Amino acid sequence: MSTSPRSKSGWTIVFVAIFFIFPLKVAAAKEPIMRVLIGQESKVRFRSDGIKSFFVKGLSSNQISIKSIDIKVKNGKINYSINDNINTWFELHKDFKLIIKSNDKRGIWYRNRRYPGELRVLFNDEKLQVINYVKLEKYLKSVVGSEMPKEFPLAALQAQSVAARTYALKLLGKNELFDIHSTQASQVYLGLEAETAKIARAVKSTNQLALFHENKLIEAVFHSSSGGRTENSGQVWKYQLPYLISVIDYDQNSTNYRWLKKITSIELDKIFHELGGLNSIQIIKKSNSGRVLNVRLNGSSGTKYISGKRLRSDLNLLSNKFEVELKFNKINDFNEKNNLHLDNKIDAGIAPYPLPKVPRGYFLLVKGYGAGHGVGMSQWGAKAMAERGLSFHKILKHYYTGVQIKKYNININ
Repeated sequence: MSTSPRSKSGWTIVFVAIFFIFPLKVAAAKEPIMRVLIGQESKVRFRSDGIKSFFVKGLSSNQISIKSIDIKVKNGKINYSINDNINTWFELHKDFKLIIKSNDKRGIWYRNRRYPGELRVLFNDEKLQVINYVKLEKYLKSVVGSEMPKEFPLAALQAQSVAARTYALKLLGKNELFDIHSTQASQVYLGLEAETAKIARAVKSTNQLALFHENKLIEAVFHSSSGGRTENSGQVWKYQLPYLISVIDYDQNSTNYRWLKKITSIELDKIFHELGGLNSIQIIKKSNSGRVLNVRLNGSSGTKYISGKRLRSDLNLLSNKFEVELKFNKINDFNEKNNLHLDNKIDAGIAPYPLPKVPRGYFLLVKGYGAGHGVGMSQWGAKAMAERGLSFHKILKHYYTGVQIKKYNININ
């Protein structure tokens, strides 16, 4: 049905009036900014990529354009030098805050990597903290390539994109100075060098998708390889979350599905020096997935009970899913009378009497499975599922039980 020009004009006036009185609720299109801690040291250097300059705010009342800046902390003072003029240094107050920006898509060099967005430098805990302010989706293009091999199938990279996005959003705004670390303490972020066209496609095709349980962002933890079965979160951390339960893994083709590590008696003496070296080791308890939970150590200076997680750290193991054996180094003479063995049985009762001191001709052989804490998504398992033709939705719902995959609220903070 057509209307007269007059009626159209009338409706327009009415609509404009209503819009200003009752503005429509339109979600802001502003993308979250991640504050990533990429450095904390006493000496830093930033430079442009090529002949283009970058801009620094905070050295003076005006923004200045330079090609490099060096900042160092020495004898309680903070000094800086610009454009490689190492003979001229200026002092900064300890409450300084620098903002470094560049219009160059190649980013700004810091250490041996280039970073997009802007870099902020401040003095905190007696160190120069470098924080990269970068848009979430740009950040993810680096994280996915830093955390997962770039040659993995697209569906695996997509699953990693959604998990990494969820993990980042969960931490957004939780701390005052920065949101997330750039290391394995959070998730690895290596700047522009980690980006590829395939990873950009994976991130873009999952834009704004995140993982939820009962309409709340989940703790989307992930790891490299579980060694056949993932772990319950409550066996690794304080709380058992309903979506982080043990499931079968498909990581048999992982480069770390099975691994061995030899530790000599000399190394054991250094690692367990407070015990006077290591006379015996006994696994006391394991989880249902085979991960070591509690261990008894005995040395000439006493006995100690520690967690499997702690032993993994002390021995620098890939995971805490392992067995231990005492082996004789055949290049040395072997005295059968030693009759040494290593008690590797799981026994919740009293451990057996201490074994004799590990002689120089022996070493500890650790036979392990998988890499990482084993909770949540297995990256090598995701690869195998993707190779079987499964979508990233099915991969994520396998490793995170009972979750929903949907767009997050872009106003989240």
